[in-house]
Amino acid sequence: MNLPDRHLLQNGKYRLTCVVGQGGFGITYKGVWFTEVRGSLGKVKTEVPIAVKEYFFKDYCYRDTVSHAVKVHSETGKNLFHKFKEKLIKEAKILSEVHHPHIVNVLEVFEENNTAYIAMEYISGSSLKMKMEREGILPEGKVLKYIRQTGEALQFVHEKNIIHLDIKPSNILIDNSDNAYLIDFGVSKRFGDEQEETSTTMLALSRGFASIEQYDSEGTQNFSPYPDIYSLGATMYNLLTGRIPTESILRATRSLPSPSSLNPAVTPETEEAILKAMQIDPSERFESVRDMLAALPLPPKEEETTAPLQASPHPYTSPEDTEEQTVLNLSAPADIPKGKRKTYLRAALVTAMIAATSAIALSLYKQSKEVGFAFPKENGEVDASINTVTIAEPAPAPDEDEHTAESIQQPATALDEKPDEQPVQIQKPLQTDIDAAYAELAQADRNAAYAELVESGQRKMNANDYAGARADFRKAKTMKPTDTINRLITDADTKIREQQIALRYEVKNIPFGNLRIVKNNETSLYGAIDSKGNERIPCKYLYNEKIQNGRAFARIDDLFDVYNNEGVLVSEGVTRYY
Repeated sequence: MNLPDRHLLQNGKYRLTCVVGQGGFGITYKGVWFTEVRGSLGKVKTEVPIAVKEYFFKDYCYRDTVSHAVKVHSETGKNLFHKFKEKLIKEAKILSEVHHPHIVNVLEVFEENNTAYIAMEYISGSSLKMKMEREGILPEGKVLKYIRQTGEALQFVHEKNIIHLDIKPSNILIDNSDNAYLIDFGVSKRFGDEQEETSTTMLALSRGFASIEQYDSEGTQNFSPYPDIYSLGATMYNLLTGRIPTESILRATRSLPSPSSLNPAVTPETEEAILKAMQIDPSERFESVRDMLAALPLPPKEEETTAPLQASPHPYTSPEDTEEQTVLNLSAPADIPKGKRKTYLRAALVTAMIAATSAIALSLYKQSKEVGFAFPKENGEVDASINTVTIAEPAPAPDEDEHTAESIQQPATALDEKPDEQPVQIQKPLQTDIDAAYAELAQADRNAAYAELVESGQRKMNANDYAGARADFRKAKTMKPTDTINRLITDADTKIREQQIALRYEVKNIPFGNLRIVKNNETSLYGAIDSKGNERIPCKYLYNEKIQNGRAFARIDDLFDVYNNEGVLVSEGVTRYY
């Protein structure tokens, strides 16, 4: 799937050295940029370390083993592939025009191998997420320094009518000089003069960091700094407590513990700013990132130095391998009239609210409010991403999850309640009942949705709509990754390949190792394909004949190319064959 090491791009301008990360939408390589530097001695050739992101939509793409071109399995896949490729190019070009000391610079955006590439500066360091996993809860002074730098970058892009929409610790890079960089504009939006967003058609949510308006299809249709302000506050909360904040969509029924209750070292000024930034109602948050920074007790500004562009001493990973996101496809309910779309897309909110405030949970919750009960800690979870900017950081253990924050030592008194304030006999059964009711209803909803998707996919399989069936099965897999759903996805993939082959080729019943002899329906020329439909022998021959240990294919110049039973060319342009 990956390009080979030492592969050249842009006619030798860039050379790839190794793969450093990959996810659902792309592969990130470390590479070298061959360039010239002008100095007192004239031009001097030099090699500059860079990161190169290749757009590769892994659910729909494959790579031609000969040409290295990225190809797509189906017509449905082609539409999605080109849609998101154009989106990636547009957003990368936006970034290439945004130059700030605390934003990773994009050097170039180009197309090659039937896909898109972003060349960007390579910065040695690690994300704030990885730093926190190594060091535990960060000191407030250190957090304030990073937030000042990130906030200044965020204020800068807001002034360019861009909103980031995915601020979180894994999208803030710390270089070897301890300076912060804002990265990953993969789901950002840029707005024109008339407030029309000109970028993404999907909404990516990082649970715990996303504001409530990001759950609404119309919540980010006009430019507003409020979603990023919420996420910046949530990032501070996470860095200072080691906890993922309660999801904004659940805070109607699940309280957000104050930062100081989890970490007594948090100062009142910082806590007040965090809680104001994280208000559910956008109008109650800060008006701008600049206002938020002004409210924080920021330390004196240090003289910042830039880390040299060099290889990192740590293994190199991409955010998409360590940070999961929930991706909501807003184009799904396309048949819903515009006037009803808002109601439809808010149904999820209503369902969640009903589930959380069902008969038992509601009465118990009211009782807890009367006695001043504080909800205990929650472990946040994040569903997954997309990724754009390369960062150098140590790879996590296979089962590590940011949201458990197991490596972070919490204060022993994080949520201990004083006996005279919290009746112990109420707390345990109260929380048990609420969690049980909430979990039961949520599980029932997931099971119903899973069953509906499986049934829908099977109906589409029977109607020969294999691409539609595959899409339903993959959605079902996100809810319950069972062996049954994996088998159904494999069946749909097989049928899709068979459809593609039938449209393109006439398959001949001729034994040829593990390959199949085919005739191209458009050119009537012969070749051979493998089990996945890839042309192992190009369809450019007039006819073919069996020989010992292979077949001879007749060229239009009356010569023959001889292939063995593995499809390897063993003789080219011969006049005779045996």
